[in-house]
Amino acid sequence: MNPRKCIGSAHGPSCRPISFSIEHAAKALLVAGSIYAIIVLLALLLSRVGVEDQFCLALVHAAGATALLLFWKLGRWGNARYSAFGAALLLVGCGFRVHALLDALFYGARLENIYKYSNVPLPDPVFDLLLKGELITVAGLLIIACSWRLKVGRGVELYSFLFSARAVPLKISVLVYGVAFAVDVLRRVTGVSFGPLEQVASLFFVTGIASTYFIAARRQSAIGQVVLASLLALPLSTLALDSGMKEEIFFPFVPAGILYWINFRQLSARLFVICAAAIVLAISQLYVHNVRELSWRSTGDLDIPTTVLVASFVYNLQDAQLMDALDDISSRVNMTTAHAITVTLADQNGYEPGAVFGLIPASVVPRILWPGKPTMQPGAMHTARILGIPGPLSEISSSTAAGFATELYLGGWWIGVLLGAITFGWLLATAQQWAHRFGRGFGHQTLCFVALYWTLRFDEKHVVYAYTSILFVTIFIWMLVKTATVFGIRHTLTSR
Repeated sequence: MNPRKCIGSAHGPSCRPISFSIEHAAKALLVAGSIYAIIVLLALLLSRVGVEDQFCLALVHAAGATALLLFWKLGRWGNARYSAFGAALLLVGCGFRVHALLDALFYGARLENIYKYSNVPLPDPVFDLLLKGELITVAGLLIIACSWRLKVGRGVELYSFLFSARAVPLKISVLVYGVAFAVDVLRRVTGVSFGPLEQVASLFFVTGIASTYFIAARRQSAIGQVVLASLLALPLSTLALDSGMKEEIFFPFVPAGILYWINFRQLSARLFVICAAAIVLAISQLYVHNVRELSWRSTGDLDIPTTVLVASFVYNLQDAQLMDALDDISSRVNMTTAHAITVTLADQNGYEPGAVFGLIPASVVPRILWPGKPTMQPGAMHTARILGIPGPLSEISSSTAAGFATELYLGGWWIGVLLGAITFGWLLATAQQWAHRFGRGFGHQTLCFVALYWTLRFDEKHVVYAYTSILFVTIFIWMLVKTATVFGIRHTLTSR
């Protein structure tokens, strides 16, 4: 089914039941796992006979991409094969494996990213460590996608927001976007603190961007959709310029990117936007580095006006090296060495179930009910783990990603990976099924959009944030739908 036709429907297309049984799952996992094992064993053999690590590692990444793509092909997604959470997770994971493959070929195995940490124990040969980290990561992605697909069952096509953009009334989308913009202005411009409601305030940013998609997708012309989504994204992105966080700067443009991709299918059009995105990301890396150098390190002043930051960046841009920025951003996107570091810390220093899973119970208590709740800092905790810093986390200014599946491994060996991945897929699918029953318009479609967005940086999520995000977003959607009902604002057009 053409996504543009789906967008143009007032109620979304009728969704056909598509079964996915234990037998389907076993077949898909067997095929993907067998091909993966064969290629990985070949890479291991080549490593043993003296082939350079970068080529063996590229082969490992090719194995991961192939396995994820095979499960995607056998997953029986129907018209949700690109936008449902499980399908998108596999495709995005495949894309990151392809990137890591190219990164290995162009820049090598990047072992210097591991060797620079004297506190990180390394086995011999180190290639085995890189391989194990990727094996855990690919296995985790496959298990999550499989668990999610089994839970949603025959109604998988219901969990694609691409199919029912017009099932969301325009009024509630505009109102949520307006509130999101107002809250962002209060937080970033006037410096208003929402105290225990800070988590709620931050969730408006996410739902406001989802509203951007629902508003823009109602336009009839493809160009109109992309232009409107970009215009709506611009204020939110501009407000985030002083944050030094690429995610907050570029996330508002995700709806525009999705609408461009589904409307312009010519190879030349897509290659153009990919190349443009790479250049923009490289420039953004230079900008973020400039912001962090100026406000985080040099002056320690976190309230430098955006105009000053931009002017400083423009002045320093003449001395910047674009290729170095591409190298830097490619290194940051490639999580191979991050996976390896987490795995070797677990194997050599012991597993840490309390540090990985113990934060979850405390995190689920909202700050409005626990005003003095300590700040959860799993990223700073992992930085301290890598550097061997015994001091308080408040003195650590950097946050390090552990990799979702490899952090599960850190928390509980392979059992942690298996149970943690199954649980996450099941929990998210359960939340989406609830949202579909409770608020089939704005609530359900927003959660589907957010779930798709999570796949874009899923590997960088810490375990505690991944699990609790499901709960907090679900509660937030319940609050929005209930508030809309109280004030007589329609949140759905469907009668299903």
